[in-house]
Amino acid sequence: MPAETAGHARGTLIRISLRLLLIAIAAGVAFWDTWGRLWHDTHTGSGIGFVFVLLPLAALAAAGATVRRGFELPIHDRQTDIIVGLMALGAAIAVQGLLMPRYRYLYEMLHLDLLAAWLFLVGACVLLFGLRPTTRFWPAWLLLLGFFPVPYRILRTALGGGNAEAGLALLPYAAFAAAIAVGRTKTRAAIGAVGTLLIGTAVVFGMRMYWPQAPVFAYQAIPSLVAVAVVCLAMYFHVRQGGSLKPIDRPIEQLKATQVVSAVITVALAASAIAFIRIPGGYDRDFPLIPGLDLASGHTVPRGWTLLAEREYPWASRYFGDGSTLTRELIRSEQRNLDWDKELRRRRVVVDIAAASTGYDIDRLPEFVLYRLSQPRIGPATWIDLGHGVLARLNTVLDDRRLLSWTWLSWNWRDGHRAERVSLIAADNHLSEAEFPQPQPSTIGIFDNVINTFFRGNAVVLDSDADVVDADTAPKDQPLLIELGKQIVEAGTTRP
Repeated sequence: MPAETAGHARGTLIRISLRLLLIAIAAGVAFWDTWGRLWHDTHTGSGIGFVFVLLPLAALAAAGATVRRGFELPIHDRQTDIIVGLMALGAAIAVQGLLMPRYRYLYEMLHLDLLAAWLFLVGACVLLFGLRPTTRFWPAWLLLLGFFPVPYRILRTALGGGNAEAGLALLPYAAFAAAIAVGRTKTRAAIGAVGTLLIGTAVVFGMRMYWPQAPVFAYQAIPSLVAVAVVCLAMYFHVRQGGSLKPIDRPIEQLKATQVVSAVITVALAASAIAFIRIPGGYDRDFPLIPGLDLASGHTVPRGWTLLAEREYPWASRYFGDGSTLTRELIRSEQRNLDWDKELRRRRVVVDIAAASTGYDIDRLPEFVLYRLSQPRIGPATWIDLGHGVLARLNTVLDDRRLLSWTWLSWNWRDGHRAERVSLIAADNHLSEAEFPQPQPSTIGIFDNVINTFFRGNAVVLDSDADVVDADTAPKDQPLLIELGKQIVEAGTTRP
């Protein structure tokens, strides 16, 4: 390669590397709160760590597309780059600053901040490299859109919900990455995808046999990355046999976007603006370690209450992971209390208990999404101190289609070995045939609840900071549930 050509190639690669480094730093600064929380959650057992696997998968897919890319016509419109880039950055700021706070109680399920991060990366790349060079890698961008965790979690739930199933659910993403990376032809893409699925599945079952206690992140990262690496290397050496092994054996074209000083300033300003938008409080219900609590001993019915029925839902492990349970107890007060019912009827209350090894397994499915409700509407929250370090949330839940309503008190706690979410539900209809919301094993039903909540907006959004409470969303059984909640907490923390 002539000295002038070599110098041009070296200079172009340096400029590309510097721009990519700038984008990475800007994304890190803009979403520092998100990345920090994701790393903490992954380290403590959350399945959201699959996001950190998608990043190298998308990078491998983009690298494969770069290696086989041919010559392109020098068509470039800088004005279009600026318009599209600014729109993407503006959308990222809007999602992070407006949409995410509105759905704070669906944060763990939707992770809208990751959608904002994807939009930010797209906008920054368009401004620093151009629209055409960015869209050239549209399959890799489509893979990276997997940041939005709902499809992955639905697939994991459908497969069984355990750690091994978490690894299997990520293999389609890995197969797609391999197909992009090696897809010179449709046949090679199909071979790459199928090979990745087979190798990844074998690794998952091997880990399940020889390393069953591996953390969920290991099940997510090792099979997918090993499978893609093996397939990509094998097919790379196959196509280059007898020829040059250099990744790029062609002249390197000049960057389309030559002057990017204003674009760098724009990306930096957008990153600074997003960095000051914190993830709103109230989404991450802590699971406090309660002294004296022993969840292995089970729950006893509080004094003054009678157990009428008890049920365990066998499908709970699909949603909350290996070893998790979901039980329902129907209890009735032995005493008649005028403060609880004007006609002195003995009140019935449902106690739902979701238990898992970690709180993250429970919180990945918000409680109101779990139930079969036609058109749910949830009133503002009231925070109640139940003693012993337990802080509970009180809401009114309405089903607008069936004209039913319930008062709902729930809290989280753990004992060092397991975590629980306890929900007390009282029907505003005090008759003995009053209906209670039923947990549903249907993944489609849960997804329908999420979509319903998302598109109905203010009609269903939980808002713990609301100052005004409508008459129909005011808690009607607050004294009943607070007294019962304090009894359950007291009984659970004072066992001999």
